[in-house]
Amino acid sequence: MRVLVTGGCGFIGSAVVRLAVERGDQVLNLDRRRKANPVPSLSLVAGKPGYARLETDVCDRSMMRAIVREFQPDTVVHLAASTEEDPARLFETEIAAAIAVMEASGHHQSKLTGEARDRFRVVHALRAEADADNAPAPTSAEAARASAAAVIDNWARAHGLPLVTCIGAEVFGPYQSDSAFLPTMMAALLGGRVFNVQHGGETVRDWLPVRDYASGLLRAGEVAPPLSRFEFSVGAERRDLDVADSICAMLDARSPLPNGAAWNRYVQPVGDPGGALKGPMLDEREAERDIEWRPLGFHAGLDRALSWAIGRYVRPQAAAVAAE
Repeated sequence: MRVLVTGGCGFIGSAVVRLAVERGDQVLNLDRRRKANPVPSLSLVAGKPGYARLETDVCDRSMMRAIVREFQPDTVVHLAASTEEDPARLFETEIAAAIAVMEASGHHQSKLTGEARDRFRVVHALRAEADADNAPAPTSAEAARASAAAVIDNWARAHGLPLVTCIGAEVFGPYQSDSAFLPTMMAALLGGRVFNVQHGGETVRDWLPVRDYASGLLRAGEVAPPLSRFEFSVGAERRDLDVADSICAMLDARSPLPNGAAWNRYVQPVGDPGGALKGPMLDEREAERDIEWRPLGFHAGLDRALSWAIGRYVRPQAAAVAAE
């Protein structure tokens, strides 16, 4: 399959790129990040046959039409997200990117015939919205992305584009942002520091390994019906404290502390549990039934995330000590 990924240097985008290259797809990664700056999450695929990365602005409509026309993708996976801090610029760039991707995809589809036309898909990934009863007010970025999602959906319906909308909740895994819950916790634990779990650890999230989500996005691009919508979940609705305990249990097995101490000694619930949120709980049954999505599951994803964290936080420390 020929896969064009917008935002392929991001957390989810790079996971899609890695998996697509691993399974032998032809992949074009469009991202505005400077090519001179290394992207660790793509180090394993850089230079591999069938993979190319292009530094470009997805908002550039004429450029997008030219790129899509030249690459001739079977699937466009739209994951690009604006990093603008000004709210007005956020809305401009998110909506401009949505229009550019949909316009270029529509122009490409109009030139396709037969099986190639039937095969073409546009896949758009969305983060699930929190329950309305306890959800905080949306941030500027969330509001801008919701507006762009509405543009994409309405455009597809108006012009008959084969859009597939894919929804995930608390996506986690290797190369996630340092500010996210799991990397922050793992860095603290592996550094021998106490990790404070806010709201008494009672916040509940629907945890989804990034590799499983990437496989779902690619599977949707292969077989999902046009204008369909799928939720992706591995049934891992867990409290933050439960996830912390799972990580500690894995560390107890992999790297026992001296004198039989348990790793959860470094986990401290703090704050008022009354402020805890319950995130959206998604239903994966249609994805498993209709597109035969087969996730590896929560514990496999947690193991991959922990292995990445150990390699990132522990091995450099050991190397530095050995060099002294």
